[in-house]
Amino acid sequence: MIVRRGRRVRARLVLTVMGLVTVAAVALSALAFALVSRSLRAEVLDRAIEEARFTVGVLAGERLAATVAPADIEASGLADDFERRGIDVYVDFARGEDFVSGLDVPTAPEIVSSGVLDLVDAGRVAAEWIDVEGVPYLVTAARKPPSGPDFYFVTDTSGVESALGQLRLVLFGASAVLVLVGGLAGWRMARLTGSLADTVDELTAARDRERRFVADVSHELRTPVTALVQEAAELAGERDALPAERRRVVELLDRDVRRLRGLVEELLELSRLDAAGDAADLELDDVDVARLLAAIVAQRLPGAAVQAPAGLRVRTDRRRLERIVANLVDNARVHADGRSVTVHADVDDATLVVEVADRGPGVPDDDLERIFDRFTMGDAARAGAGSGLGLAIVREHARVLHAEVTARNREAGGLVVEVRVPVMTDL
Repeated sequence: MIVRRGRRVRARLVLTVMGLVTVAAVALSALAFALVSRSLRAEVLDRAIEEARFTVGVLAGERLAATVAPADIEASGLADDFERRGIDVYVDFARGEDFVSGLDVPTAPEIVSSGVLDLVDAGRVAAEWIDVEGVPYLVTAARKPPSGPDFYFVTDTSGVESALGQLRLVLFGASAVLVLVGGLAGWRMARLTGSLADTVDELTAARDRERRFVADVSHELRTPVTALVQEAAELAGERDALPAERRRVVELLDRDVRRLRGLVEELLELSRLDAAGDAADLELDDVDVARLLAAIVAQRLPGAAVQAPAGLRVRTDRRRLERIVANLVDNARVHADGRSVTVHADVDDATLVVEVADRGPGVPDDDLERIFDRFTMGDAARAGAGSGLGLAIVREHARVLHAEVTARNREAGGLVVEVRVPVMTDL
């Protein structure tokens, strides 16, 4: 009777342990799959949305006129860019004659949901995961302002689904091994961790390739753009000798070329920040905050009000702080449209708090975080001559300073961007 009872106790103990191992293995496997799946899909989605914004908002906006025909896609060089970068795109002109970059690209407007079409009609960037005859796609859509055409970027995500399917099989196998051979659990989890690390490494490598591409393109553009600026300046110098109907063309050319140079310089700055990463150097100086803000405002927006205690000095990286405030003032100047702008600074418990407030149209609450993303122009009410990179540069310099940057709408209308920079004040 004792032996039988002992056997029953051992059996119950084994079943209990196996049950606990089974529950733990299933829970961990499900959690790991959910995290990797969400991270991988989010990476693909973010990359597709950023590509769509850049292509439609920057490339198409610069190369295509207000009224566009299918033949203009080829003539502008966009078709060559799509082929060179491996982008599948369906351009809907809503007139029965569209542009398709490849033979295998499905008719995008017919396969996406009405919600995507509504978002595109509203001037927003939309994205949707769909399945066409067993092939998974991610379709990203955006309309070239002001009236089209609509660009549908079609990404075959079979590789992503295949990777997730393989991950699912690996997790199932690992769970079975954990249940059957508890002693090998550590080894199996190590293999699983290695597989997840490889996936993260691949995603990191893909992001690094994209950043290198932006840096390479920016460097290649810098020399010809500089030459264009010089040539446009020379032409502008002869503006008075030109016929009246040609002077406006020269002025527009000079302005647009300078804007292009600014975009290239901002891309180069972002690429340098990306390359430096967390290893970016800090050059700490004693900074007179009030004088620095006054100098920036005098150069960028003389009509703005500066509110900072006289004699307030902190120790921080002067160049990065100046770049942050200058970009915020430029952003307010572009979007405030002549309305009042205030630059306020003070110290709160070893933290320098700088606020740039305007009385412009503000930003929809849902877009307050997104305005710091690259190539984000914000709501149409705040769209201006900016490149969509100024606030992204602010966030990157803030990251190097270990600072926090946030935006909020003002109650009476307008936007406030606040930067909180850890500093030394006992100078």
